[in-house]
Amino acid sequence: MMDKIQPYRQPMVTATGIFLGFMLNYTSEWLQRTNSIGNLREIVVAVAIVVSLSLLLLTLFRILRMNYSDYPDKFYRRTLFYFLIGIGVPFMSFTVIIIQKFIAGSSS
Repeated sequence: MMDKIQPYRQPMVTATGIFLGFMLNYTSEWLQRTNSIGNLREIVVAVAIVVSLSLLLLTLFRILRMNYSDYPDKFYRRTLFYFLIGIGVPFMSFTVIIIQKFIAGSSS
């Protein structure tokens, strides 16, 4: 049986690995700067980090699996969905933080 997702494995592994590296680097720097998670901004960042890292690790696990369902197209689409949500969550959370900073800056 031919592996239908084989041509997509390496690019997905590379992209996931690069993004995981960026997220882990950001997380280590963020943890050093943060004293506590008391305000909205820190809560948003913390949730985004946990969700993003979890989904990216799930993506990596799924794309590296040798045994997957009998429907490789569906399996790959779901894996790609996890990947896109995993990279989209931090961008959305940073947008929320930027808007919150903008509102806080304009009200003072």
